Amino acid sequence: MVFFLFSAVYLVPLFSFLFVITLLKAIGKIVNKRRYGTEMFWSAAFFSLVMWSISVSSSLN
Repeated sequence: MVFFLFSAVYLVPLFSFLFVITLLKAIGKIVNKRRYGTEMFWSAAFFSLVMWSISVSSSLN
């Protein structure tokens, strides 16, 4: 339980920041008509980590 609270407080901002950065890189590649599969994978992974951490920590409280 302590790990989930730690991740909700300290890691969610980091995951959110990384999500925004990778999503912006993907948008830049879409505009330039390049492949963006790697960026979309990482943005989806970081977004799911953010949502998972928030949902687990809120359900434990």
